[in-house]
Amino acid sequence: MADSVSSKANGSSFELWMISNLSMGAGFSAFVALLIPPYVTESTGNAADAGVVMAVISLAAVLGPVLGGFADKHRAHRLVLCGGVLGMAVAFAAYALSAETTALYALDAILMGVSIAAVSAVAPVFIVGAGLPQALQAKRLTTFNLVAPVGQVLGGVILGAAAAAGWSYTQRFWLAGAVMFFAFLVTWFTSGKPAQRIQSLEEQPAEVHEERKKSTGLRALLFSTFGMYLLILILSSVANNGINNQIANIMPNVYGIDQASTSALISLAGLLNIVFFFAAGAWMGRSGAMPGFAMGNVLRLVGALGMALLGVVANAPILVVVAFMQLMYQGNPFVRLTQPAVAVRFATIPAGAASGWVIGASAIGSFIGSVVGGFLADSVGFNAINWMAAIAAGLAVVLIVFSLWPAELKKRAEAQG
Repeated sequence: MADSVSSKANGSSFELWMISNLSMGAGFSAFVALLIPPYVTESTGNAADAGVVMAVISLAAVLGPVLGGFADKHRAHRLVLCGGVLGMAVAFAAYALSAETTALYALDAILMGVSIAAVSAVAPVFIVGAGLPQALQAKRLTTFNLVAPVGQVLGGVILGAAAAAGWSYTQRFWLAGAVMFFAFLVTWFTSGKPAQRIQSLEEQPAEVHEERKKSTGLRALLFSTFGMYLLILILSSVANNGINNQIANIMPNVYGIDQASTSALISLAGLLNIVFFFAAGAWMGRSGAMPGFAMGNVLRLVGALGMALLGVVANAPILVVVAFMQLMYQGNPFVRLTQPAVAVRFATIPAGAASGWVIGASAIGSFIGSVVGGFLADSVGFNAINWMAAIAAGLAVVLIVFSLWPAELKKRAEAQG
């Protein structure tokens, strides 16, 4: 038994099923961001339509808690995870087949959003629900988060090469679908044993059952520190996804940066994300989750505000534009790595339910950012999206400083007292 525990504690930080999260980085952060908005805008001649399609994808992602609950209830984690990756492959193929008509855009977007939600909700359970020692769980969570920006880099490189070669949108959608299908095959054939490790409710100690029975009324939940945290997540998501969902339109239309160069910048952002994930993890280990969470939102504010200001400057220096764009994207490692820990810290509900609310809040923010951003782009111009993001990120930072941070200091004082 001791040898078994020791072996478990010294396990590898990477497992092949984590390709599912690499596919999320490539599929959502690169393929979706770089293909769907410009494709829909070009097809319909209306930037607001692109915003609506991206909003539908985000709204469908609200189903994350439902899919996670289904997986828990029926012990179907492997099915939901692999189905999500396969669903992304089918959705990209559906966009390729929709090249001649716009009637299927909404259905394609729903399929894409549900698939993204499936992977987002279930994949972390393969780590946190596997009964791993704390050290190994931390290593695997870090690695799991790191493979997403690796996928973003690969996805950006692949699409940049395809754009430079003059491939049509239809061909690029087929390419994206093929990459996702390969990821599905790898995930399916490597996720069997990891899925068996996931603990069922019956295998967990009695105190866990009692914790899961705790509940809080909706009104009390929303008008609490945790409710304020959810509002901050919504605002932060409006800023991040409002820009990310239209970045392929913003860069050429506001600053004159072509699609191939935009793809390269997305890849660079993913590469830098890898570095900053290590920095965020080390900082979190020393100082807790709150400082990193606050820093991530400050980076989003500075990046979005800089992009907005340069958007009204004639012949803005490209290198400065790129610098602010990268600052915006480098807020992601700090926010993504810390937000689950911050949620658990302030929640009065079990960790699983808190995670579901986090997914829902982020999806709502992405939905709002997509709809409002698309409307602003169509009625005012694409730089209006940058201003929207700057305002949303600014409000998030204000709420962190005047609401969340005092609550954090109070918790620290109580812990010391």
